[in-house]
Amino acid sequence: MADLSRVAIRSPKQRWRLPITEFLLTPLAMVLGFVGLAAVATLVDFWSTAWPEHVRDWLARLFPHENLLRMLGVIATGLVTVTTLTLSALLVAISHTSTTVAPVVFDQFLRRKANQAYFGYVAGCATYTYLVMAVARPTWAGVGPLLAIVLAAGALVLLIFMAYLMIDQMRPTTVVRSIQDRAGQARARQYPLLARCRPVPEVRDDKPDTVTTESSGYVVDIVAARLEALMARVGDGVEVAFQVRIGDLLAYGDGVVRIRGGSPEQRRIAARGVLDCVIIDRTRDAGIDPDYAIDQLGNIAWAATSSRQNPDVAQAAVGALRDLSGRWAATPLPDPEEYGGRLPVVYDDAVQRKIVATLVDIVVVSTSSRQHHTCATALASLAEILPQLQEHDREVAVRSLVRALPAALTHVASVELSRALAKLRASLDAIGHEDLADQVRAMGPLLVDKGGLVDEQDLIDQFDDTDLTGPRPFRFR
Repeated sequence: MADLSRVAIRSPKQRWRLPITEFLLTPLAMVLGFVGLAAVATLVDFWSTAWPEHVRDWLARLFPHENLLRMLGVIATGLVTVTTLTLSALLVAISHTSTTVAPVVFDQFLRRKANQAYFGYVAGCATYTYLVMAVARPTWAGVGPLLAIVLAAGALVLLIFMAYLMIDQMRPTTVVRSIQDRAGQARARQYPLLARCRPVPEVRDDKPDTVTTESSGYVVDIVAARLEALMARVGDGVEVAFQVRIGDLLAYGDGVVRIRGGSPEQRRIAARGVLDCVIIDRTRDAGIDPDYAIDQLGNIAWAATSSRQNPDVAQAAVGALRDLSGRWAATPLPDPEEYGGRLPVVYDDAVQRKIVATLVDIVVVSTSSRQHHTCATALASLAEILPQLQEHDREVAVRSLVRALPAALTHVASVELSRALAKLRASLDAIGHEDLADQVRAMGPLLVDKGGLVDEQDLIDQFDDTDLTGPRPFRFR
């Protein structure tokens, strides 16, 4: 097996790409806009010496020049103070949510356009004020200082809205909804890649070439347009199979792709160019990587479940995962011809398996805090998801579920858990896993015995005659 390596050295442009795209672009653009506004205001003031005398006298009586210049110093100091207090309040708020959603909150705070615009406005307003202070003259009409007062008043009004937005962004439900929206955007952004790639290899080759990397970081994107240009140069008969997915963490020597078929020259061309199609960076972006959004939702649910906090936070995250799975299962991939046709590239779309694995993890971790509500919600979500999956994803999900079911026996025999197990039993019956459905049914008496209940009625059978959400056809026992 040939081992073809490529050294990827991060250029200054690559190092600055993340902070610029994540936060700096909008604030810097607004600051530059305020610099331009200061230049225009200075020119207007410079030309004000030629204005009619009565106009200058009217402005001087209405807005005394000494007061305007004195206000500039107050405004500049106040804007800096407001910015400092806003950042301090943000850090304090994050510290109060540090056990569950703090990393996600901070990540979202940086990426929200409203937050970027606010900080850009305040920083630009302060820059404008300092520039006007530096060039102001007693003989000018004071248009620049007057405009600074108006802009500062606007900053104070924005502070009210920003205070509410900051509080709202700390709410777990808002965090979950924001992640859910970004996951949908990321999934839609992946459609060109998913539609044009093969789900499984089609070229058989016992000795494929492996392309490895000397870079380290996350695979943040795989660019379908670059793949198309590369495969056009390579020619027919070659298949590129990715061993990694968007969101995977790479280290030195990790394999990125396997190249099958074709001539040695075609393989060399593919090996030299394929890493240019893979963007590696040190930070993931939930707006590009749906797996990262799933990880964030899973981490929120995991933290809220393992630390014995309010189960509503975990259940909101579980509900978002179930919603994403249902939406993506109901939305087929676009026709490859919409994006230029199928490419001889293999990429594994495992997003549904990722959701199932996350829900299974939540079932397991619920044993540490005995949150039967969260365990029941996760099991009910799995019951809803299983019938929607493709056959391969479904079999992987069932194998994962088998290993997690014993965790449910550590909880109390609650109504919520019994109803969830009834749903799960119905779902397993509907997809043909009747043996596993029998195991789920047998958990009812085990929960009764473990809880020391006097009533030996099956906690699962008592819900069989109710209107259960999810698959209807199942066998009564």
